[in-house]
Amino acid sequence: MERRAKLREIDIVRSIAMIGVLMVHSTSAATLEMKSSGLYGIYNFLNIFFKIGTTSFILLSSFVLFYNYYPQPLTLQRFKKFYRNRLTYIIVPYVVFSVIYFVIRWYMNHKPWDIPLMWPKFLHDLLNGQAYTHLYFVFISIQLYLLFPVLLYLFKRFRWLAASAVVIGVGLQWAFFLYNREYWQVQYRGSWSPTYFGQYFLGAWLGIYFDRIKSWLIIARDTVTKGKVALWILLWAVWLTAGIKYVSIFYQARMHRAVFSNALYDALWDMYTMLTPLILMQVAFLIGGRMNTSFWVGKLRYLGVISFGVYLVHPIVLLIYRQFPPNASNPLMVHFWYLGGYCCALFISWIVVTAICRLTNWSWVLFGSVPNQMKAVDAEKEQESGRGTRVPSASPSVSG
Repeated sequence: MERRAKLREIDIVRSIAMIGVLMVHSTSAATLEMKSSGLYGIYNFLNIFFKIGTTSFILLSSFVLFYNYYPQPLTLQRFKKFYRNRLTYIIVPYVVFSVIYFVIRWYMNHKPWDIPLMWPKFLHDLLNGQAYTHLYFVFISIQLYLLFPVLLYLFKRFRWLAASAVVIGVGLQWAFFLYNREYWQVQYRGSWSPTYFGQYFLGAWLGIYFDRIKSWLIIARDTVTKGKVALWILLWAVWLTAGIKYVSIFYQARMHRAVFSNALYDALWDMYTMLTPLILMQVAFLIGGRMNTSFWVGKLRYLGVISFGVYLVHPIVLLIYRQFPPNASNPLMVHFWYLGGYCCALFISWIVVTAICRLTNWSWVLFGSVPNQMKAVDAEKEQESGRGTRVPSASPSVSG
């Protein structure tokens, strides 16, 4: 069976999600230390409105997997290759960076270098995605990769399950929320995949039915109808409303110690983070046709290609950067210092990941499939240059 077209615009969605991750992490300290500033509302907005990274990456991963694999026959060889590539390219970097960040934290906390003392703590953190604050995402991804073949079989075997994927995912997600709140009380809820079933199952549904629904989701002049315009306006209105309300309750809680129910936080977070990737897809497909002609769109796509590496590296950059705080008596310098943290996290991580991938043969140990994705983009550019024409946004295969 012929494979579906590669959607290069997905790299742009990944890049925007990565920008969101960097924004949240570079403003996290400001939400604690800048409450007396007249610009605190801006810091709170940037920190909460951009909480789109993890959930968008999860949805995109699910989307690409089901978009790629659902039309294909289920074979043992295909699943062997899937596990070899996916789990090798994610488990090895996860373990390596867990060791790196664990050692850094241990050193900074001035704890004794005692292996019998360190090993149980490291093993606990590794098995809970807690070696450093951002590694929970990789831990979740491992869980979802393990779950994928089961869901793929069920969705192909029972088509009604595929059609109902979003409802099923949200139902399972909220069952986990409620039972965890009342009975289980899992310590690190955000490190376990059921927390993101709504986003994951929505990504699966989009991947399975994308060819049917893309004309309703993607904004294009030649397919505009009144019904589609009404749907797009409704989508953006609900997304903005949920996002602004989500920002607002955090501002009230942080500044005025207002108390809101956990259910309200979860509901707004769920609505906002499930709609955000749809909005980002619309933006990506609007500008994606210019990725070969626009410098900035091309760089935006490149950030998406190396986003996994940037995600793993940037906390080290921020950790070092924060060892050199500005003079607190100069408010303007403090604001520029926070801006500098964001820029360093983005550009230094960008340079480090690119350099290691370009100059070494073992970079997959650190960054998984990023080196292969970079080579694929390079080959694509060479092919297009040889043709002397611009290739349309969909090419014969989909990476995933």
